[in-house]
Amino acid sequence: MCNTNLTRIEGRRGVILRGFTLVELLVVIAIIGVLVALLLPAIQAAREAARRMHCLNNFKQIGVAMHNYHAALGEFPTGTEWIEPSNPDTPNGGLFFGLGWSGVILDYLENTQVHDSFDLSIGPYQIFSGTNTKAGAVQIVAYSCPGAPEDQLAFVGTDNGIPFYWWSSNAAGVSDSQSAWTVTLNYSITYGDGMLMNANPIRIAEVEDGTSNTLFVGEITGAAGISDEASGEIPGWYWPAGPTFSSQFGINGPGTIPGEGVFRKTGDDAFSSYHPGGCHFLMVDGSARLILENIDAAVLSALTTRAGGEAVTVDGY
Repeated sequence: MCNTNLTRIEGRRGVILRGFTLVELLVVIAIIGVLVALLLPAIQAAREAARRMHCLNNFKQIGVAMHNYHAALGEFPTGTEWIEPSNPDTPNGGLFFGLGWSGVILDYLENTQVHDSFDLSIGPYQIFSGTNTKAGAVQIVAYSCPGAPEDQLAFVGTDNGIPFYWWSSNAAGVSDSQSAWTVTLNYSITYGDGMLMNANPIRIAEVEDGTSNTLFVGEITGAAGISDEASGEIPGWYWPAGPTFSSQFGINGPGTIPGEGVFRKTGDDAFSSYHPGGCHFLMVDGSARLILENIDAAVLSALTTRAGGEAVTVDGY
């Protein structure tokens, strides 16, 4: 029989088997505990650095796709495509709910198959009915932050009484410095001072404040949990319709889990992330960076406008 905790000692009195004392065991356990306490913060910091780098690269990929889209069509995509005769800001007549910015650039994110799975020729409210209710249930990696716990399907609505779910997104277009919605709060804003609005594509020549100092796409969060159509719980923002936010609520502000501890989906919430200290933004020039949550509201507003004439640069924030 072999016992690794025993030591064989031979002497004049015969063989003595000696084990570890309680004090020795406690000392060893204490040493292990100290080592774990010293190493754990370093491991957590390394993991967060990896998550932050992954997320930053996602935004850079979105930037490349946006510029490839502009090179092909001569303009950036619209933030959303919500067009109805009752919408006072609609530049065209008709009835149409189409793919938002995050849907139309899929061809340039190596997700052509997902883009083509949407049938944009069917009747009213195209992306919210028919076969399209299933097309949005695909995860787009570039829109998912590895540090966000709500990486899941989010409840969208019902089609002929049947609930459907689309994959959540951690990326939203920057539409305006004051409000992402019209005064009626029924439609996303068309004539905002940002980059991604409803039915109003912007060309790079219109970015008079400088492409390196104008926000394009920002990071958003939802709430972890299972979507429940019966209770109306909507734990996150889904990507096909192209979520668009304003910057009026700052970073990690009200209605966000990182900022307030409670998620409220009002339609125009704060940009936010689970990365300590701030959240990522894509700039119009294709660069991406973490902007601090304590940025002055006036500076954030100035960075939002594409042609506001403010003498503000993104460096240092």
